[in-house]
Amino acid sequence: MNTKELTLRIVSLSDVLLHEQIETRRVEVLITRLKNDWLLKNPPIVAQFDGKYIVLDGASRTTALRRIGCRDIVVQIVDYDAPGILLESWNHLLLDLPEPKLLAALEKIPGLQLEATTAAAAHAALARRASICTILLADGRALALFGPDESLPAQARLLNQVVAAYEGRGDMYRVAHTDLERLLAEHGRLSALVVFPQYRPADIRRLTLDGAKLPMGITRHIIPGRVLRINIPLGLLERDESLENKNAWLDAWMQTKMAERHVRYYQEPVFLFDE
Repeated sequence: MNTKELTLRIVSLSDVLLHEQIETRRVEVLITRLKNDWLLKNPPIVAQFDGKYIVLDGASRTTALRRIGCRDIVVQIVDYDAPGILLESWNHLLLDLPEPKLLAALEKIPGLQLEATTAAAAHAALARRASICTILLADGRALALFGPDESLPAQARLLNQVVAAYEGRGDMYRVAHTDLERLLAEHGRLSALVVFPQYRPADIRRLTLDGAKLPMGITRHIIPGRVLRINIPLGLLERDESLENKNAWLDAWMQTKMAERHVRYYQEPVFLFDE
């Protein structure tokens, strides 16, 4: 990958929009870390659209910087429509949550309809976006969840209530597949698998610009060439100075890093133990 393909920019936080909810505990941990280090190590990744910047990865970092009073933020801007950028969905694996408690919590959600069906029919309803999600129970039964309004923002709002209904009631893990037999073999405590729709970049743009948000931990952006370890001082981001001047500093900083060969590209996957 050529370093000329990298686009790092300092932008106003007021122009940065989230497409997903945030986890308060995660944000609080990041606030503590940011205050201790006083550095932004990894820039959020954004897509530019209509003069705004939609966060694809880094909602917690963005929120933490807002809460500690930074005016601006360093972002990595990517082309959302580039062939190398993929948008997939995580599914939620629920453990140690008794089925009666799960169903009772879901039945309390106003306007939510639970329809018992086959796994194939549930997946078909999800694929055509008639349902908001599918729940596969441990015994193989399937539930398709419907709302009264099939518009994307309305489905997102209802989906937030669904996730809130089971969040914190048992253990929850994100998984990328829907192989129930495999999950049962790996997790004897499996209660259910919640399967979410496959969103498109256009959906994310529309939701974000409409002010709606998906639950955290559903969208999975696969983005090659992520920029890490920039270690930008937060003093630069919080001070009252023009974006033009700040970006001039950032451009000079990048040129120096490249000239001194401090920028490395790792094509192979890596494991990080300090996140």
